[in-house]
Amino acid sequence: MIQESRFLIEMADTVQEKIVQCQKAGMEFHEELHNLGAKEGLKGRKLNKATESFAWNITVLKGQGDLLKNAKNEALENMKQIQLACLSCGLSKAPSSSAEAKSKRSLEAIEEKESSEENGKL
Repeated sequence: MIQESRFLIEMADTVQEKIVQCQKAGMEFHEELHNLGAKEGLKGRKLNKATESFAWNITVLKGQGDLLKNAKNEALENMKQIQLACLSCGLSKAPSSSAEAKSKRSLEAIEEKESSEENGKL
């Protein structure tokens, strides 16, 4: 999961930029689409359907770009949570002595609290 999240974080900006470029190119092309369709012999409903389909595809591109952006943000948040969990459990590669002591103290406080609650129930 960590490797896939890292890959997503690293590649998301590049892919999103390509999606935005395609979307911009499509929007420029969209302005001339009606004339191009007419030149190709499309009339009436067929021309309208082609224009609607093209507009839908541009909308899908925008939606996919937004989904990618949200996925990257979610992956970043997940990585932060994993890092904090590792720090609190003392699993970091090079923990600082103050951070390690702080995490141990917070875990000890939790354990004491749980044991005192159990004694109260008995």
